[in-house]
Amino acid sequence: MLSLTINNLIRDLKPRQKEILAGRFGLTGEGKKTLADIGERYNITRERVRQLEESALDYIRENLEKEKAVKDFLEKIIAHLDKLGGLRKDDIFVSEIKSALNDKKLHHWHLRFFSEVSGKFFYRPADRGYHGFWYFDEKHINKADLFFSELEKMVADKKTDLLENKSFDDYFLRAARNKKISDTAGLNYLLVSKRFSKNPYGDFGLSEWEEINPKTINSKAYLVLKKHGQPLHFSELTDKINEVGFDGRLAQKQTVHNELIKDPRFVLVGRGTYALYEKREK
Repeated sequence: MLSLTINNLIRDLKPRQKEILAGRFGLTGEGKKTLADIGERYNITRERVRQLEESALDYIRENLEKEKAVKDFLEKIIAHLDKLGGLRKDDIFVSEIKSALNDKKLHHWHLRFFSEVSGKFFYRPADRGYHGFWYFDEKHINKADLFFSELEKMVADKKTDLLENKSFDDYFLRAARNKKISDTAGLNYLLVSKRFSKNPYGDFGLSEWEEINPKTINSKAYLVLKKHGQPLHFSELTDKINEVGFDGRLAQKQTVHNELIKDPRFVLVGRGTYALYEKREK
């Protein structure tokens, strides 16, 4: 098991070095500690903590290949990433590697540590464009970026087609062919990207579209009414918004009613009952 191998790797370190690595890489499963946290515990400077951390890592890198299982672990991790196009979303990857290595104790921080000392695969934290993910070669990130740009260019002005005709798959397949990536890799890349999302009704599209990622009460009300296809009393509409879930925040009936009154996309068709203006026009 990889978690056991990591314990073996740090076993011969001095107690303070061992605790510093365990804290800095969250090996105990309690999350990563800062240099300041550890420095305060030992009454040493952050720079001294950094020096002790680096010397411990150097020692482990020098002795890494002495652990016979390391090569096998790395081969399995790289092979797993490779078959998926070179990238994998963090939470999915950890779960899959945990299963592949038959290691129930393995967690994210074990992999972060193993990545650091092996230098064979890497973790990229979440940012504005990506969820946190794992990779083993920068070229796969570039390939994913080109695919995203191609797909975004195709669908940017096709919102109605995507939402009403469920045609995202058609554009996806064309973009994948254009960029010479497999369907498997393309689907996997979408899991990593924040540029594309799926709403609770299963519609795919750009995350910036309110029908895909509704953030306000009126956006949620609009999507629910559009999907329902019939007028709803504001009380029932509120219940349906909460049933769908969206971001987990509960909608309040009075707030929903206020938004329905203010937003010109909604029209009163009965006592407390609203429809979409666009539906009425048709």
